Amino acid sequence: MTISFLYYILMLFALSSSNAGEMHSDPLKNMGSVQIYYFYDSRIPSSIGETMNGLTQDLLNKHYSDLMESKDIIFYQIDLASPVGQRVAQKCNITMTGLVLARHLKVINLTQNGYAYAKSEPLTFQQNLAFHINRLLPASKRP
Repeated sequence: MTISFLYYILMLFALSSSNAGEMHSDPLKNMGSVQIYYFYDSRIPSSIGETMNGLTQDLLNKHYSDLMESKDIIFYQIDLASPVGQRVAQKCNITMTGLVLARHLKVINLTQNGYAYAKSEPLTFQQNLAFHINRLLPASKRP
């Protein structure tokens, strides 16, 4: 499922005006990279959210570590309970734990997929995530 262009612009604006302590780098400077945003709320533990995060990090470490090191893929963890996370959530209309991928003007929300498969079918979740990451990567950088 793609998210509207306006939503993406709002997300980039919100992230670009955030405190650099929570972000690894400026998303506006990395629009050519595949950006993976994991939204979570530290006030409300979510076993599904923790599973989505763990499966995502596992996939990235096993199959995309070189692309992570070269910043072709950037993984952000955004706490919705922090002041920065609250601003991002408000501007981007994010209300719960979720997973979003973006590159250039293409944005893919994998939150529903995460809730559907992370616990019951983790391999399916990772295969779907890898499929979307590979679609966003330039052909020359796909594993």
